[in-house]
Formats: sequence, C-alpha cells, structure tokens
Amino acid sequence: MKDFEKCTVLKVEYRNTSYYGNNSYWLIFLISEGHFERGYTSPNASCGYTIQNYKYAEGKPIFLDYHYTKGGKCIIDSIKHNSPDEAEKYAQTLEK
Repeated sequence: MKDFEKCTVLKVEYRNTSYYGNNSYWLIFLISEGHFERGYTSPNASCGYTIQNYKYAEGKPIFLDYHYTKGGKCIIDSIKHNSPDEAEKYAQTLEK
C-alpha cells in the first residue's frame, strides 16, 4: 500500500493531450512541509482523469503519491480519492 501525502490544491492547469487522447495536467500544491510544488500527471496515467475533478477545488485537501525525476521534475503517480469531497471527508476523519 502506498503512503499518500496530504497536500492542498492551489491550481490545476491543462498541460497537453497524449497521442492516445489522454489528458495531462499541471498541479500546483502546498505540501505538508509548507512549501509549494508544481508537478504534473504523466500523459497516460489514470490520475490525469482524476485531477479533472480538482480543477475548481482550490484550497481543498488532496492526497497524492508523487516522485521526483533525476532532473528535479515532480511527477504525480496517483491520487487517493476521486473527488475533492471524498478527500475532505477523509481529512476530517484523520483530524479527529
């Protein structure tokens, strides 16, 4: 099971569409250490579809699994919840 980090969505921007028609998005988010990060979903990852649900969810929690490439780029591998509401409910249960 992956460890997902609780982050805060700041902005979601369209990046591009792959050859196969799958969308990729930039995500600007605040990580738990308190600094900003800009990462993107790879063009053929299923989380590219999930991130569409967060397009208008600025300030909402999001649970991400991501990694950094050798060149320092942040790649988002997966997202724990499909909607911002599900992520927010989960965040509230963690706080209790």
